[in-house]
Amino acid sequence: MKDLTIGHFLEQLASSDPTPGGGSAAALAGAMAAALVAMVARLSQGKGGDDEAFARTVHWAERARETLSGLAEQDAQAFDGVMRAMRMPRGTELEKRARTEASQQALRGAADVPLQVMRAVLDVLRETPALARSGNLNAVSDVAVAVLLGYAAVHGALHNVRINLASIKDEEYVTATGTEADRLGSNAAELRDQAMAAVRERM
Repeated sequence: MKDLTIGHFLEQLASSDPTPGGGSAAALAGAMAAALVAMVARLSQGKGGDDEAFARTVHWAERARETLSGLAEQDAQAFDGVMRAMRMPRGTELEKRARTEASQQALRGAADVPLQVMRAVLDVLRETPALARSGNLNAVSDVAVAVLLGYAAVHGALHNVRINLASIKDEEYVTATGTEADRLGSNAAELRDQAMAAVRERM
């Protein structure tokens, strides 16, 4: 998926094929947020600010961008795995048990990937309040776009976690994963508010 042109990816997204879908789109929104954060941090170096801090921001943003690009592909693969499991035969009790086991395993994978997306995007969003306050003034609107893309990515991924948890029977896993996802969603909202307040102060 990383090798697709933007146009080709959008064509695939708009097609009747369920993958890539919302999960991949959320991951790529997070990757775009990371790319913008890296850009603003680079544009802020050599302007009299804390260049070491900007360099650290570039490092974390680039790391997250690479991770999220990969997760966009993994999300599509995870959903395809669920579909394969659902198509398994179920004519006998043995086949039914095998199908149920495969489906549950695939659903966990489909929940784990967007949870990883949420974690990676949070790493990006944590950089944005300080970047909005001290980064290159001419690029503060780019920080705003990064923040909004990142928030959308986290909450898009959150909904993908929830829809898969609804079909998973392991209550301990559902509770633990749901709790973490909700916490990450709340953290994203807090960071969005902090960063956007800093953006507004400088515009």
